[in-house]
Amino acid sequence: MFFYFSSFFVKNIILFAFYRVLCKLYVCCNILYTFFMKNLDLSKIFGSNCRTKILEKFLLENQSGNNNWYHMRLLSRDLDEQINSIKRELDNLTALWILKYREELRKKIFFVNKNFPYISEFTEIFLKNYNPIDKIKEYFKTQLDLEVVIVNSAIQTKLTQETKSILDIFLIWEIDRIEFAEFLSWVFFNRKVKYAVISVEDFYNRLEYWDKLISNILSEPWNLLLKDNLGIKNKFK
Repeated sequence: MFFYFSSFFVKNIILFAFYRVLCKLYVCCNILYTFFMKNLDLSKIFGSNCRTKILEKFLLENQSGNNNWYHMRLLSRDLDEQINSIKRELDNLTALWILKYREELRKKIFFVNKNFPYISEFTEIFLKNYNPIDKIKEYFKTQLDLEVVIVNSAIQTKLTQETKSILDIFLIWEIDRIEFAEFLSWVFFNRKVKYAVISVEDFYNRLEYWDKLISNILSEPWNLLLKDNLGIKNKFK
């Protein structure tokens, strides 16, 4: 009887250990898959970089609730592509019924064909590859006047759902607000982004009186501290 229970106990320990190994492998595979999707070069799938840029712009704009229209010259400027390349790819995408167009003042105005049968599947591909955090990091590298930059990582899901964080981005010191608003509009396809900018003096005054709003912002989970010249990380461990 003792031998039976001992062998049963050992078998269960082995099974439990095996289960834990499988769980860790599953987590690792998910991390690798997510990393791969975020760094996938979609131009190799869709045939050209220009076509990929056009599809991303139209499909993610549509996903964000803005089925905006564009003419060729505006797309050429926004996507930094030659007008001939834009025209060729728009003609291709229109022939495939992914895009439609109407004519106004002898100009073709292009927009997403919402009746295209694979619109959801195509959009899902671009959503999986969508990574605003990298663009945000690159942008703030050029903003030398800022002392603190905090970005809530939940901002990555901005195109599919509203974030529940108090703020998406919190900045201390100076920034060109008009330029910054244009940048956010470009990255998040006109979705509203919650952000605040305060001075260093105002920040320390609020800290002195233990301002609840500032405390809650700094204590939020999933904050990414992209810049910290004031040593906030050490103050709020």
